[in-house]
Amino acid sequence: MNDEEKYLFDLRGYLHVKNVLTPAQVADLSDRLEERRSNGGKRQYGSDRTRYPEGESSAFSAKSLIEWGGTYVDLIDLPRIAPYLEAMLGSKYRLDHDYIKIDSASNPRNLLYLHGGGQGAGGTMDRVGPRDGGQCYYRYNNGRFYNGLVAVGFELDTVHPGDGGFACVPGSHKVNFPLPSEWRTSKTQEEIPECVARVEAEAGDAIIFTEACAHGTVPWKGNRERRTIFYKYCPHAVAWSPCYYNADRYGELSDNQRDMLMPPSAYGPHEHTRPIWERVQAEQAELLQLRAATASEDSPT
Repeated sequence: MNDEEKYLFDLRGYLHVKNVLTPAQVADLSDRLEERRSNGGKRQYGSDRTRYPEGESSAFSAKSLIEWGGTYVDLIDLPRIAPYLEAMLGSKYRLDHDYIKIDSASNPRNLLYLHGGGQGAGGTMDRVGPRDGGQCYYRYNNGRFYNGLVAVGFELDTVHPGDGGFACVPGSHKVNFPLPSEWRTSKTQEEIPECVARVEAEAGDAIIFTEACAHGTVPWKGNRERRTIFYKYCPHAVAWSPCYYNADRYGELSDNQRDMLMPPSAYGPHEHTRPIWERVQAEQAELLQLRAATASEDSPT
């Protein structure tokens, strides 16, 4: 993260980083997504990890894109993005949640809803941090950034001027006043307040922003879909989502990826914290085996 990027992030609350993904990575992410969509066309996959799927009885079952493997696993600690996250969050940070958002002109919920705002300025109706600055804070002190929740949006499709897509109120991550209520929702592009900046990007680009910055999605008018993958990160002692990852659910991961999926703690990945979480994972695996054995015994022969 060079000096120009640090200046722009401090000024605006977001960065547009070009060519983060290779064409092969974009193709792999797209193919794996469309394979799932062929079995039922949803507009969002993964989750914000605030609930378990309906009918799911197992802990740690909140949906994640990491289950899809391939480049979705690589995104956990993508080398092209890691230096930015370390500069914004410090060396000890964790993946908090992940999902894909799909926008199209036919979506009945196709509107801009601005949410977020520095130090809780989003107000009591805000979906990001409704009560205070909480986990969505921003400040710069003693030569380093301090952020709560930081989002990385990976674009799978090019967003042209006038299409729609990501937008924010630049500088609102440092604001001390609530967003005017009449500016929060815009049903059409023509209604959007002048203070809102629209960010066009090409397939393979990433938009990195602090969730303390008021942001949302401009009503989509493009002639094709916008598919955006969001991976959202916190300092290791901070959490937005209450449902934590269990790295044992996602196949073969590197040690660094497993560390980034650990639950929050003041220590982060550490010789004292790893054994605690490993015991939880082992007991969860034992419980699932016991449930499977019990179900097998109870099933009619």
